[in-house]
Amino acid sequence: MATTIHMILLLIGLALLILGVVSFSQARRLMTNGLPVQATVVENIPSRDREGGTMYTPLMEYTIDGSVRSFSPTAKSNPPAYAIGEKVSLIYDPDNGNDIRIRSYWGMYLASNILLAMALPMLLIGGGYFLFKAGII
Repeated sequence: MATTIHMILLLIGLALLILGVVSFSQARRLMTNGLPVQATVVENIPSRDREGGTMYTPLMEYTIDGSVRSFSPTAKSNPPAYAIGEKVSLIYDPDNGNDIRIRSYWGMYLASNILLAMALPMLLIGGGYFLFKAGII
């Protein structure tokens, strides 16, 4: 039973590690090949959370080749993370206009950080068990 549980932890940890590395690679590629653009926050869109409180999502507008576009990140906050009129640096993939992120550490690497933070304990527990069982540690 213990072997099965540790094997499952190890496999899940490996899957999360792979996803984290892929996410990190995509972010690095976007940082290398992407084009920066300045956006302006035009609105903080309110929505209700599960507890009935109000959360805000910024709506940003930016211009590429004379065309005004909008971007709204998935993150919500209370109080609003940005003031209306505030300038925000974005980066986008010129080959895929839908791949756009806020040009900040957390805007670029949040997903990979979460995936890797979840993977490492599982790898340590699952891998450590098998290393111990094999007499290596």
